[in-house]
Amino acid sequence: MLFNPRSLNNKIHDVIGLIGDKGVDVASICETWLDDDTNATTSIIRSHGYSILHEFRSDKKGGGAAVLFKTGLNVVQCNSIKLFQSFEYIAVWLKAETTKIILVTLYRTGALTSVFPSELDSLLSEISAKSDDFIIAGDLNVHFENAAAGVEKQCLDIFTSYGMRKLVDQPTHIGGASLDQVFLFSLNKTLTYSVCVDPLNSFGSDH
Repeated sequence: MLFNPRSLNNKIHDVIGLIGDKGVDVASICETWLDDDTNATTSIIRSHGYSILHEFRSDKKGGGAAVLFKTGLNVVQCNSIKLFQSFEYIAVWLKAETTKIILVTLYRTGALTSVFPSELDSLLSEISAKSDDFIIAGDLNVHFENAAAGVEKQCLDIFTSYGMRKLVDQPTHIGGASLDQVFLFSLNKTLTYSVCVDPLNSFGSDH
């Protein structure tokens, strides 16, 4: 599951209810608006049998990227991946008996410049060297529906150059844009997927 709540703090019960009802094991969350490791919101998450790994802004409001997952699953944060200026992200290992997947939850905001595709290339270079199966999921704020030219095309070309498949072909924003996206690479085709976009904007966010 991928969701941009524009603050977990005032929607955490809705989010926990949704992932529980849908049987979601792992969720990528952008724009958490959390500002520290432990607070009332993370306590609610843990009280419902889930854990959270997240990167947050401690110096200003907004932003943040997180992975929520059922407590007991083998999910650990990746080490030694670089810091970047053009986006926020958290990278984790999802480990099962026969599969190790890197999941990156990525949030990008602000003007889209050539810095983003350059840093995206650097990120993908590192994670592709670590795993045969990896996923990028997030609010990239890139108009992939208009990716025929410009920086948008550069971004799409970089994902394609790593053999990644774009999974979301529907609008994900109330304005009709396809800003939220999931990209997947699976060397031996061990990962399968299905995609469902909430067209009703059920939880009041703009994504």
